Amino acid sequence: MIRQWIVVFLCMCFPGFAFASNAGISSASISLHAAQQMADAVQKAAEERDLRLVISIFDQHGQLRYFRRMDGTSVGSIQVSQLKGLTSASFPLSTRELATRSSASPNNPYASIPGFVLLAGGVPVFDRTGRHVGSIGVSGASPDLDEVCALAGADSFSSQLAE
Repeated sequence: MIRQWIVVFLCMCFPGFAFASNAGISSASISLHAAQQMADAVQKAAEERDLRLVISIFDQHGQLRYFRRMDGTSVGSIQVSQLKGLTSASFPLSTRELATRSSASPNNPYASIPGFVLLAGGVPVFDRTGRHVGSIGVSGASPDLDEVCALAGADSFSSQLAE
């Protein structure tokens, strides 16, 4: 709390401080265009496997950036895809990795965090420097197939960065 007041005080007294304090900080994020291309890659992977999925893409702050519901999906998959995406946006790990870590610890600690889902199908998205910029949550098939399709979307983001 004191730190916040110090920053407010410095910004009021030294207007240039706000800009200087952000020097060197990147605002890397997932653009709308990139999110659409990621969803296209997930949908392509799903269609190749004759699956119908719900796709939720989040930014690094856990805010929904893009949503797509393929025809023929269940209503429950909407919330599950969003929870998988939110879980992976909160940690730079896949939901599968979090489930493995949690089950290996006494009392399964991640399972008790409200709003977190520990089913495969939530994967983090990283920029070219390795910074966690968001996540993809996919639901509608088995957790393993959800993850395969989500990884196709994450891979497409990496491919976009290479171009």
